[in-house]
Amino acid sequence: MIDALPGWLATRRPWQRFALAFMLGALATASFAPLHAIPVLLVAFPGLILLLEATPSKKGAFGVGWFFGFGHFLTGFYWVANALAIAGAPPAAAIALPLGMALYSGLAGLLYRVIGRRVPSRVLLFALCWALAEWLRGHVITGFPWNLAAYAWSFSDAMSQFASVAGAYGMTLVTVAIAASPVVLAGRSLKSLGDFRGPIGAAAWVLAMFVFGAVRLAGADPEPAGRPMVRAVQPDIAQDEKWLPENFHRNFTDHLALSEGPGNEAIDLFAWSEAAVPYQLDADTPGRERIARVGRPGAIVVTGFPRVEIEPDGHLRYFNSMIFVGEGGKTLATFDKAHLVPFGEYVPLKGMFRALDAVFEALGLGIRFQKVVEGGGDFIPGDGPRVIHLPGLPPVSPLICYEVIFPGAVTPPGERPDWLLNITNDAWYGEWAGPLQHLAIARYRSIEEGLPMLRAAGTGISAIIDAHGRVISELGIGERGIVDGRLPAPIAPTLYARFGDGVFWAMMAALALLVLGMRWRNRQ
Repeated sequence: MIDALPGWLATRRPWQRFALAFMLGALATASFAPLHAIPVLLVAFPGLILLLEATPSKKGAFGVGWFFGFGHFLTGFYWVANALAIAGAPPAAAIALPLGMALYSGLAGLLYRVIGRRVPSRVLLFALCWALAEWLRGHVITGFPWNLAAYAWSFSDAMSQFASVAGAYGMTLVTVAIAASPVVLAGRSLKSLGDFRGPIGAAAWVLAMFVFGAVRLAGADPEPAGRPMVRAVQPDIAQDEKWLPENFHRNFTDHLALSEGPGNEAIDLFAWSEAAVPYQLDADTPGRERIARVGRPGAIVVTGFPRVEIEPDGHLRYFNSMIFVGEGGKTLATFDKAHLVPFGEYVPLKGMFRALDAVFEALGLGIRFQKVVEGGGDFIPGDGPRVIHLPGLPPVSPLICYEVIFPGAVTPPGERPDWLLNITNDAWYGEWAGPLQHLAIARYRSIEEGLPMLRAAGTGISAIIDAHGRVISELGIGERGIVDGRLPAPIAPTLYARFGDGVFWAMMAALALLVLGMRWRNRQ
């Protein structure tokens, strides 16, 4: 049957190929948390390649790639609907993100169709096209690199360690090449062992990655003595209750009570989540003084809060911020979120939307983007990743919410911190895939950088993560409590920490040269 599959797909109508692509994309989503069904990629990516090769036109190839992406991102980002519902957006808005993200998989399909007929190595070429599209998805219009193919390995600490070398984009390149390898079996009679060279080679790569990871983890001490004691506070406050003014005092005292629980006298840093204090804490001296009393003298409390600046002309500037509160309520440092959520915390390309409004109005059409421009948030971005030096603690790079999803963008150039701090409010994501995926992605930043992480999430998942991405302790979704432990130690800078995505681009260049060499040899 497998040898007849290419011919059968070639006889399908375009809508049938699009429908199959959509289903394959949805199937690929099962490889991520919480299902971790990674073998589905061995069907999804080979199926996509066969569909692309069965499509006679460039337009059709883009359509096949787009429908694959639409199915993939619709099922992978379904939790966005929960955030939009809380924000009061119409249900139809939930498909806007998958519609846009699918453009990148459409581009991958188009590139493969344009180049593929002149290149003998289908698997390697497809991996190049997909990895390029994923890198663009992580960077264009600030990017949204959620659920990169690399994160399918997050179920295994050992398999994930290759991110310390190649980063998430490099791991995506390798993962897609491995997953796509069974496509070479299609259309063949499979009479000899040589016909299985592609899958055998892919299996060897998987084994090599596992051995590399197992050796790297062998003997690694996840919790050395003498490190600072930290506590992540998780009060489990529902999103629809968080911002009600009548709940401010109760929510504040909930954080205080958890912070002051047993063992608080040994804690060096207490971490509250993103916007845990939903007002201008930097202007509330009594509030900071009360916060400072949750632990022993000299302990530090960090919490998220909305910061406001008043310009000379009276204009208000809003920031999604965190504040470090020291003894006596002193403000030790503040940090403003730099990587804002498009259409949630700011509206990109406002000028373009206003221009479209003018065009549609001139044409007499009833389409207007004014509400999008005015209602999509108006936070000001901070200055980007930075290292903060605190008394009695190692230097730290803070990250607010989804800033942690961007490979190579969690520490400033030229200055390496001792650890990473991620405060987030995952109540927006609901209680299933979103928070689990967010934690899996965060772990990869620790692996890439060789830095431990403390993560405080208001409704879960709060965790202490070591420099190899292993979760030392955690508190699950919808649980109320604390996560205590010693902050793990950093390790020597990884290859990725030294060169960033330069490793990925070197891999892309080497693979492209290999593909070109195979093409040249095929012509001889």
